[in-house]
Amino acid sequence: MPDPIPSESTRERLTVSGPLALAAVTLGLLTWPIAFNLGAYGEIFYDNIFQVVVASSILFVITTVNGGYDAPWKWLIRIALAAPLFWLLAAAFVTGSTSEAMDQPIFVVSLILILLISVPLTLRLLVDMSMPELTQTGSRRITASIVALVAVLGAIGFTVGRENSRFLTCYDFSVAGAAEPDNCVR
Repeated sequence: MPDPIPSESTRERLTVSGPLALAAVTLGLLTWPIAFNLGAYGEIFYDNIFQVVVASSILFVITTVNGGYDAPWKWLIRIALAAPLFWLLAAAFVTGSTSEAMDQPIFVVSLILILLISVPLTLRLLVDMSMPELTQTGSRRITASIVALVAVLGAIGFTVGRENSRFLTCYDFSVAGAAEPDNCVR
């Protein structure tokens, strides 16, 4: 019968791989639905936008109150974290809704910048705060592995969403309470 207590070398591997696995799974679970919906429907749904707004707003308050970052990073981080909330408020008050804002190029461009800058920064800060051992190891290989894994999962999620007719039927979407994409199989 194998010994249930891990050896010293196994414990060392688990110390690094455990947080790495948790970070990768968490980021994958956040990335997949956004990518899948973008592929299947050509849209980023309001609940995904609200998740980004809530996470970045909370981190904005935490980093403002607790500090932790030196200039110039402090201000760049605060601007990037506040951007999703300001986008949402501007879209609501300037155009009347976020849906109408997506018809105006300035809102589309700013949302793309938020997706490219604020979302990755929010995810990085979440990892920094919840699992500092990952970012304090100094291992660029671990960081690159997480980024690559999330990028691959996002690409796969988008592809599965775009090609949903190969994986799902219209019935699968309706049972889940989701709208049927245009290309689903009956």
